Amino acid sequence: MVLLQRFYREGVPNNRLLFVEGLFAAAIGVGFGTWLFPKEASLVAVFLCAISAEDSIERLLGDNRKSIMDKGEAPRRANLRLVHRVLWLFAGAFLGFSVMAMVVPDSLLGLIFNHQIEDYGDAHFPSLVLGNTGALFVHNAYVVLFFFLIAVPFRHDGVVLAVAWNASVWGATFGVLARRWAHADGPGLVEGFLRIMSACVGHMALEASAYVLAGMAGVFVSRGIMRYSLDSVVLSSILRTVCVMLACSLALVAFGAIWEGHLAPHLVQFFSDV
Repeated sequence: MVLLQRFYREGVPNNRLLFVEGLFAAAIGVGFGTWLFPKEASLVAVFLCAISAEDSIERLLGDNRKSIMDKGEAPRRANLRLVHRVLWLFAGAFLGFSVMAMVVPDSLLGLIFNHQIEDYGDAHFPSLVLGNTGALFVHNAYVVLFFFLIAVPFRHDGVVLAVAWNASVWGATFGVLARRWAHADGPGLVEGFLRIMSACVGHMALEASAYVLAGMAGVFVSRGIMRYSLDSVVLSSILRTVCVMLACSLALVAFGAIWEGHLAPHLVQFFSDV
């Protein structure tokens, strides 16, 4: 985000700045989306959030390449740091969408977050149904594939759009669940949100890591094909790295599905009654 660039060291945002950037990008996206296109705010806000983060993702990718090609850093270490940094951006955007979902007027809530919360209908946190492990894995594996494929033609633009969309879905859903719980004589809004986070943050973190990892794998494929010949040693190395990243992504969503299908329901029950 342009407003934070003056604080970048060596032209690359650190984790704290990425978190703040994600938070403000989500809030500004919702604000301007609602102001300019109220009937389509639930989608426009996501696009505005993604657009504002494009520059930072490009800077992170440039720093990643510099670390590997110029400084000789091990690709595995550099790539893990890249994914970790993007997750900070995701976390900030998630919180930004959550806060907006908790503070906007009731009359605008359904309009602004229509597409994000439509799958949850009138669900309440204490009775939340998360699904079975098999179905969760199939769905999340499909999302991993989507993240990978959208990043191949659109590169980092595809990654930030996918990150912004998932942050908006989870953020808006958690914020709305907290509001409903508070209105139904549950705990206070903030306490309810923290309880929901405590119950769901485990599988959410696993899934978010898998999605970002898959998206970055797609970026690496795209850049590798454009820069190197198809029979080059460098491209072969990149493709092997991409295969490992995709395998790790699927392992993460498998673990996340097991967590969400078996452990998360108990956590929901515990934090509903505590």
